[in-house]
Amino acid sequence: MKLKVTKWKEKVDSIYTANGLVRLNTNKPEYGSMMLTATTIAITNGYLNSKTKVGFVTAKVDELETLINEHKLKEGSDFSALVSPHRIVTLEKVASEIKDSDFGYTEKINPSTGEVLKKNGEVIYRKTEVVEEGSDIVDTKITHNTIEVEDTAKEEFKSKANVVAEL
Repeated sequence: MKLKVTKWKEKVDSIYTANGLVRLNTNKPEYGSMMLTATTIAITNGYLNSKTKVGFVTAKVDELETLINEHKLKEGSDFSALVSPHRIVTLEKVASEIKDSDFGYTEKINPSTGEVLKKNGEVIYRKTEVVEEGSDIVDTKITHNTIEVEDTAKEEFKSKANVVAEL
């Protein structure tokens, strides 16, 4: 999986290193994160679906800067080719599975509606992690509950089909 080094989009209250590849932790400025992205492609029922996964490498800022300089990383560089093979996994849990030691999980949101997604009444939480290629950590995704929506077009179609059949 190609992991692309990605420059942070600037936010008002965030601090970045000069190259824009590391965002500093506002609570612990000696720590920061580098963003990696990967485009994945899946074909489901013949339909092509492309998604961009985002993962973060977190460490002391000087360690991240050393990594960037030693491997000549810049925006668009392939982290897996220049550093070592890694991939991004998505981890999902329902609220009852989250422990105090789990961090980085956020509510799973429907991007079209902004709705917080649930499974059997429990909120689904998700996070992504950058892991070494060959790691036994795999995507763990939870399918959310869906609500059956009445399609009025079906009834309209049936009634029109009955009228045609009567002719």
